[in-house]
Amino acid sequence: MDLANRRQLVRTGTLSAAVLLLAALLLIVNYFGWKYYKRFDWTGSHLYSLSEKSVNVLKGLRRDVDFFVFLSPDQQHELYQPTTEVLARYGAVSRHVHVRVVDAAKNPIEAQQLIKKYGVTTTGVVVASGNDRRVIDSNDLAELDFRSMQSTGRPQMTGYKGEQLFTSAILQLSEGHKPKILFTTGHGEHSLDDQGGHGLSGAQQLLGRDNFELSEWSSLGQTAVPAGTDLLVIAGPTGSFVKPELDAFSTYLNGGGRMLVMLDPTLGQAGAAGLVQTGLEAWLAGFGLKAGQDIVVDPSNPLPFFGPETIFSRNYGEHPITKALAEANQPVLVTLARSMAKGSAPGLKVTELMRTSTEGWGETNLANLEKVARDPQDVPGPVPLAAAAESDPAPAGRKGLRLVAFGDSDFATNQLLQANVANTVLLSNAFNWLVEREALLGIPPKKTEQVRLTLTGDEFRRVWLLAAALPLLSVILGAMVFSRRRR
Repeated sequence: MDLANRRQLVRTGTLSAAVLLLAALLLIVNYFGWKYYKRFDWTGSHLYSLSEKSVNVLKGLRRDVDFFVFLSPDQQHELYQPTTEVLARYGAVSRHVHVRVVDAAKNPIEAQQLIKKYGVTTTGVVVASGNDRRVIDSNDLAELDFRSMQSTGRPQMTGYKGEQLFTSAILQLSEGHKPKILFTTGHGEHSLDDQGGHGLSGAQQLLGRDNFELSEWSSLGQTAVPAGTDLLVIAGPTGSFVKPELDAFSTYLNGGGRMLVMLDPTLGQAGAAGLVQTGLEAWLAGFGLKAGQDIVVDPSNPLPFFGPETIFSRNYGEHPITKALAEANQPVLVTLARSMAKGSAPGLKVTELMRTSTEGWGETNLANLEKVARDPQDVPGPVPLAAAAESDPAPAGRKGLRLVAFGDSDFATNQLLQANVANTVLLSNAFNWLVEREALLGIPPKKTEQVRLTLTGDEFRRVWLLAAALPLLSVILGAMVFSRRRR
């Protein structure tokens, strides 16, 4: 073999070895990318990042859940991208989640079959597991701002609520037991059906998504809480509870029951001294929770466009209910609140949930609220606004009691739930902690990014010329290099 052939053989062998090594490297990279891949979310609001609550729900799945996305990338482009991206992340967390995008334009027969099977009458997402299903309308997936209708002809999406709805649907389909929640009536409490500013219809809708069964119960004249009650709620009473009712509450709690008490500072009629006594004040003290005879003031944390009685709190205690809010530094709105401090009770662990700033105080001079001022008789700040009490499980396996008390009920009403997303997180977290569903605590809000580039006519022409000139310049430079090498 002559030298030229030998060199050619060496070059060929070297090139072949390089190609094989490159192919092997590509296979290795693709294998590890398939087995150990990670998704990143570069959006400023982390629109596509799943919350800890959703991840916990997905990791706990033991049955298959199918998502059918009835959205067109052309007609529903604002919802299509976040919906498909978020559901892709659901599938990446759990092998039990299967996602299928149904395009009626490309596959009309398949679309019609699925629409008929699941009874879909509009665009949206169907979540199915076994013989059960949940239908999420596309109108429920987004928070819309209709002020842009005049200029653009359509509302602008300001927030995406898909994760909340998808996780709620999975929970409803996978959870065998639906917690039964009773709201007391007969003492001036807020109503679940009231759609006004002081009603709880928004809370009912919110908690329904977390697979709670809510109903009202008239406790007056009753001597026991109905069997099967997972949580008893007292929301903003203005009247008094009688001893048989309070005894029934105590028996229920001491038997491992769960209660949520939202107690406002109700002022007495003109000429009356102090706050109206509901009977719950002394009863709460028996469980280590001290309802103050005051109205909380915090001049350093007012809410613009609201009265001075409405303040916000971002000073949280260390507790599962407030953990997500503390990490996100999101303030909760309360209005006309009383202090709810940590007391002591044998066998109970009591934790303060949230407080005012150090500049706040609990005003005890209620006879002259038009000229409030801090004095030595007032409760010094930071003033606690809510607290939770719990006991360890009994040796016989009986659950320990859990009790949460807020010095305000307005934070859970329609007006403030709509005004502040953190209020919805607080309310949902309180309910889920009380019924021992810690894995479901806290889906933070996801705001969409509205990024737009506005160019004048001259700026647009310059961009167009630059875009056209770059390819032309590369052709000219290539021709010059080719011509020089030919010489």
